[in-house]
Amino acid sequence: MHSELEEFIASSTLCNTHEHTEYERFYRASRHDVLTHLFDNYVVFDLHSAGASQQILDALVDPINPDVERRFRDVQPYWEKIELTGYAEGVKLAAKRLFAIDAVTPEAICAAQESCKYKGEENERRRLLKDIANLDHVQIDTNTRPFPPEMMGQDFFLYDLNMFDFCAGGPDFDVLERQLGKDVSSLEELGAAIEMLFSISARYAVAVKSQHAYARTLKWEPRSETDAAISFATVRRLGKAAPQADRLCLGDWCMSRVAEMCARHHLPFKIHTGYFTKNNFMPTDNLRAGNMDLFLKMHPNTRFMLMHIAYPHSDELITLAKHYTNVSIDMCWAWSINPLHASDFVRRYLHAAPRNKLFVFGGDTLLPTSSVGYALQFRKWFGRTLKREVADGTMSEEEAIRLADFFMMENPYDYYDLSRKKEILRSADADSIAKLGHGGAFGAPPKSIRDSGRA
Repeated sequence: MHSELEEFIASSTLCNTHEHTEYERFYRASRHDVLTHLFDNYVVFDLHSAGASQQILDALVDPINPDVERRFRDVQPYWEKIELTGYAEGVKLAAKRLFAIDAVTPEAICAAQESCKYKGEENERRRLLKDIANLDHVQIDTNTRPFPPEMMGQDFFLYDLNMFDFCAGGPDFDVLERQLGKDVSSLEELGAAIEMLFSISARYAVAVKSQHAYARTLKWEPRSETDAAISFATVRRLGKAAPQADRLCLGDWCMSRVAEMCARHHLPFKIHTGYFTKNNFMPTDNLRAGNMDLFLKMHPNTRFMLMHIAYPHSDELITLAKHYTNVSIDMCWAWSINPLHASDFVRRYLHAAPRNKLFVFGGDTLLPTSSVGYALQFRKWFGRTLKREVADGTMSEEEAIRLADFFMMENPYDYYDLSRKKEILRSADADSIAKLGHGGAFGAPPKSIRDSGRA
């Protein structure tokens, strides 16, 4: 029997502070079946780690082949090896909620395929996320720019301004110049371009995001204008072939400019820390949040949101949030990476650092069906976590319910100024945006979020 606390967490509306939810038109254009809905997410990387070949995994999530039984049977031996992992739990919870599957078997998959009602219809993403997952909103990182026009006139899908390419030291000059309508041929012009991006985008963005840990170390050092200008010239000339030293130098310089703009425009700066997605590439220097110490110190007016609890170096991240007034933590992805670790992390955090600097959920995934599973997983484990605090006498059940409400709704609304941001988006249309001179912030996505990379 569930406690009143667990029932509250299971049934209450939840803010989702990080996703990569696919654009509406690309989601609708994709073919969907029960296997893509359940397995086209992080679980394939656990399956690969368990021994499944890339060929088998590609076939698993390829709906062109209608033989769902064969596609699952080929991966079943590896599925049985990972069934206790967090990724697999997300699959099982989504399977139960969306397809009434009690045990993931070939027979159950076939039956679910016959009755599958999620075919990529109009507004299906929103129904899955809002009505089934019971989310207040989702904050989406598209991994690129500009913002999609579908962002206008609604208040459920919120978007980050992605600055990964700048922070990684390899600005996408083609995209940048096309978006702003200006040449960028000097460091001074690059700085002006960053400032212009913020001036046209900050009003609509919920935050700024960079996952540059996938391309470089999180370590940072201040760079002189002279050195940065030399590195800019090299990167501009050689592009991806530029030496790492130049890309690091330019990236460090850009990170400072981005942090300054975040402070000026009152936008949090979300930064990936910790574990990498996919397989067989995870340089340890790129993981530890502690590598950012000097960057955090040198930008005291910027609010930093460090993501994914820096798994597995999570206690180090707690110390940063405890020590630095400008550091908060987002638990996005953490519950599916390792729900037991995430549960213990919440308890360790509560007894170490201010509660208003912790943000508890983001699915960090592409398909809304996966987000449904991860939201269910969060509710299950977060309920267990606070229930343990109640059992230990740290708080009463009534206090735990109030704390759950704070984490699930109140804290995100306060930190991200969501009431104001939602009102801006609801009233935004092409005419009003053009009158403000912000038209360059929006443009039809040239490719899907899937094809732009996920992190």
